[in-house]
Amino acid sequence: MSNRETRRVLTLEDMAYLSQRVRALEPYALGIWERDRLWAVVLAAQMEAKTRAEREAVAEARGALQILDAIERHFVRR
Repeated sequence: MSNRETRRVLTLEDMAYLSQRVRALEPYALGIWERDRLWAVVLAAQMEAKTRAEREAVAEARGALQILDAIERHFVRR
């Protein structure tokens, strides 16, 4: 990133909004951005998944969380 570029900044409220809009996370949505709790819920669902469809749905949720983690790491100001 060059000095002339400006870096966009997101808040935790923005992250909550994004996580609520991801269809793969709808069954696990907490309403607020609590990264660790959301990961715990998704990983618990993975351990309980019995059918192929359930495993695929959890895999999509994991992928969505990985993307949100990257967004948080790069764009959320603490």
